[in-house]
Amino acid sequence: MTTRTHVLVTGAAGFIGRHTVTALHHAGRQVTAVDLRPAPTHLTSTAHWLRGDFADPSLLAQVADGRYTTVIHQAGISDTRAPAGPELDETNTAGPLRLADACRTGRARLIYASSHSVYGTLHRHEPIAEDADTDTTRCSGPLNPYAASKLALDQQMRTLHPGGLQWAGLRYTNVFGPDETDKGPMASILTQLLRQAARTGKIRLFDDSLTAARDYIPVEIVTATIVHLTKHRQLPSAVYNLGAGTAVSFADIAQWCARLHHRATGQTLHVELVPNPVTHAYQYFTCADMTALDKVLPDRPTTSTASVEARTTELFETFRRDATG
Repeated sequence: MTTRTHVLVTGAAGFIGRHTVTALHHAGRQVTAVDLRPAPTHLTSTAHWLRGDFADPSLLAQVADGRYTTVIHQAGISDTRAPAGPELDETNTAGPLRLADACRTGRARLIYASSHSVYGTLHRHEPIAEDADTDTTRCSGPLNPYAASKLALDQQMRTLHPGGLQWAGLRYTNVFGPDETDKGPMASILTQLLRQAARTGKIRLFDDSLTAARDYIPVEIVTATIVHLTKHRQLPSAVYNLGAGTAVSFADIAQWCARLHHRATGQTLHVELVPNPVTHAYQYFTCADMTALDKVLPDRPTTSTASVEARTTELFETFRRDATG
């Protein structure tokens, strides 16, 4: 007999995936987790773990048979440097579309990870709404194949599933939080700078980025939002931004790092400015207009610049403990 709170999480061993599994477990959901990687040891008791591809026909058949009430799709290629080609198209666009078809057949709600990168360069330094993704007066559109693959998925979902399937594509801004370090160079710039400051007393910034600003959202706000969406009885199917709705400058982050480093060591943080080799594909400003999600979830969890700064203090202290043993 199907359990009406049975949730499937794909990409469950990844950064956001791990936190999603934990949040759903704490919310009392029955969770099945799937990833190409093995289950993180500390999470083996929070879900039934499967090792494999989210697009495996046998797993899609389970979805289509109605085994799950909700599918949270976090799997995909997240490397913004990934080349265009069949692997990227299959993993980030075609595979998720087959998953959506299976969800429709099995009457499962689908919540999937999209990306704020679909907007590319914002021509105005103000929050951008979801319906402006092809408005060339507002944004350039994707600056790399990864972003193009995410926009293609969003557009296909809008075209192929205007009804008959409850779904939400979440355009994450810059998600950060504990346990992010396994993402390497794809970790949020906020986490990268905090780790550098805590471990070395130095940070490196592109010399043209001090006036840049980005929208940062703690991972626990992302996962709490996902849990809220699984409870929504009549979820309007659409693409939704998911960010803080405010942008923090790199100069402010450098000041945060300097203050934290000085408080911990009594020393001055060293800031090295280096040439930006990717100016053509660099997002100098990101900020999500949260109006659409606010209408759907008026009581949704939110964050502020002050909250983001408070979280950076906690992360810095974690990195300091790790560095000093």
